[in-house]
Amino acid sequence: MADMNRVPPGPPTPGRGEGGLLRIERFADIDLNTLPANPSPPDYWQDRAACFGIDPDLFFPVSEDEAGPALAFCGGCRIREECLAWALKNGERYGVWGGLTEQQRRRVQRQVA
Repeated sequence: MADMNRVPPGPPTPGRGEGGLLRIERFADIDLNTLPANPSPPDYWQDRAACFGIDPDLFFPVSEDEAGPALAFCGGCRIREECLAWALKNGERYGVWGGLTEQQRRRVQRQVA
């Protein structure tokens, strides 16, 4: 039953390796196949996130270079995949979500499109 919540593997594309792994420069490989296909809205999981209670401005940096502190919180977050899946599925255009910056998420979207 858990397989129903997984993104089906797509054809090999540039930047996407074996098994759907996508290389993002500031983060370890992201296995797109393990992201929930139908992520719950943030109201269901944000209180378990590493960023809960942190000033939201930290997660909306002015530039990619200023995203480091936000990415550090995401690196230790236990619900990062749910957060990233939500952002990708819902087209979150701004801020750091699931350990990826706006620019990184756009690259992911282009790779899987």
